[in-house]
Amino acid sequence: MNTPTIPVPQQRRLRAHFAFTGMPFRKNVKARNMFDSQSQRELRHGQHLWLEVRGLALVTGPSGVGKSISLRRLVAELPADRFTVHRFGQIPTTPAGFLRALARHLELRTRLHMADQFEDIRQALAHHEADHGTHPVLILDDAEGMRPATLDLVRRLTASELDGEEHVSILIAGTEQLLDTLRDPTLTPLRTRFTYAHQLRAFGMEDARNYVQFHVKGAGGPDSLFTDGAVSALFSASQGVPRQLNQLALQAMVDAVVHGLDTVDQNLMKRVLQAHPLYAVARG
Repeated sequence: MNTPTIPVPQQRRLRAHFAFTGMPFRKNVKARNMFDSQSQRELRHGQHLWLEVRGLALVTGPSGVGKSISLRRLVAELPADRFTVHRFGQIPTTPAGFLRALARHLELRTRLHMADQFEDIRQALAHHEADHGTHPVLILDDAEGMRPATLDLVRRLTASELDGEEHVSILIAGTEQLLDTLRDPTLTPLRTRFTYAHQLRAFGMEDARNYVQFHVKGAGGPDSLFTDGAVSALFSASQGVPRQLNQLALQAMVDAVVHGLDTVDQNLMKRVLQAHPLYAVARG
């Protein structure tokens, strides 16, 4: 849910104008302090239940909807005495690059041949629980750039041994582009292996209203800072995507300070949308 960074002097003006004790809608939010929408609550519970089943999981959703912070929260909540988590934020797209990156995470030596590297990784994951007492979990975030051949390697890493045990759990997360890639005919075996899948949705109107109040209240601001009409206009323009909500809410607060206003109402929000170069659809 990244948002544009406001320089420190401007942040001070915003905080002083609205008597904030902190900065709302800020870029870096600790996972434990994230706002829980209905879809994120469903995802959170589903992820924990999935780890009882183990295997492969899939999380998709539009850019800016909150996938990464939800995954950060999952990692923070997993007990270290039961799980060892390896989280990839930038995944190499090629099979060779992916295997090298995974080998580094697992502290394995780099091998010249892909087949040898793959077997080293497979063996390390298969014996991890017996050797270390924790279940290995791989989280592949921003996976929309992965190629079919690389994704097929993921399936092969989770192929069960004769004992039928799932020795590693892998969660793949990405935008709709990832879904397009998964429709590749060569990935039919992978598609049938997912034990859990969730599509993280944008906010509905009620979640959007609560989200705005959550951030304003968390910053020590007044409940009436954004009127109902302003929130409605904000929701329509952002389509309920948290990152866009952040972007437009910050823009509206800046405009309020510039014009000496204490409240963001519907008229101000509409002026912001009409003047914003990135929201032509909202203007229409």
